[in-house]
Amino acid sequence: MQNEINRIQALYREWLQLYEKLQDSQRDWQRSREIMDELNQFYFQGKFREFCERIEQGEDVDLRTEGEYSVMSEDTLWNAFHEHQQLAWARLRGAIDVLDKQDD
Repeated sequence: MQNEINRIQALYREWLQLYEKLQDSQRDWQRSREIMDELNQFYFQGKFREFCERIEQGEDVDLRTEGEYSVMSEDTLWNAFHEHQQLAWARLRGAIDVLDKQDD
């Protein structure tokens, strides 16, 4: 019996450590939504296309980055939207699994 209590106590201790990380993760997720909303606005509300046309017409802009892809590459933002959506679906499916098990 003592071994089982110790094992469950260790799991609970691990949960307490994870809980703090999960709270941080939730804040990160909220920030990611804000970022994606702004990127979405830039991409779909016309500025992206406008800037592309101006660059094609010869406007001089610096598209160097710190190692990531340029936001003026169409695939960059499109892929980011897709990846964010995939993460959202995974989070939702995980949450549904947890909540569905509570009904059992």
